[in-house]
Amino acid sequence: MHDCVFCRIIAGQQPADVIAQTERLIVFLSLENHPLVVPKAHLENIYGLDDALAAGLMRATVRVARALKAGLGCDGVAVTQRNEPAAGQDVFHLHIHVIPRWHGGQPGWRMQVERDSTARRECRDRIAAALEPLDA
Repeated sequence: MHDCVFCRIIAGQQPADVIAQTERLIVFLSLENHPLVVPKAHLENIYGLDDALAAGLMRATVRVARALKAGLGCDGVAVTQRNEPAAGQDVFHLHIHVIPRWHGGQPGWRMQVERDSTARRECRDRIAAALEPLDA
């Protein structure tokens, strides 16, 4: 889909800080600097997800959560996925947010940095270095 930002990232038509990818999934940093786990096939929301891809998507999400905790040293990890505008979905390509959390009110790794910044690349590289291979 030419009008879908995630499809453009998957096709290599738009830059992204890619952490890992397989034939069926891609993991990259969101604009808020937390990983997104995204199926490469364009699915608008969870309702069109088949069981096999759902299982692979969740396995990848678990591995990304472990890598986030190990790579960034966060105290916890929040996993979210939204469907339709009423639930707050604003990019209509299925994706799962994996968000680091720390005690003391720090909401997560939310540095507003430029795409080519050293801090953003460091965040991506620390997560990637701790990530087990994805098999989905």
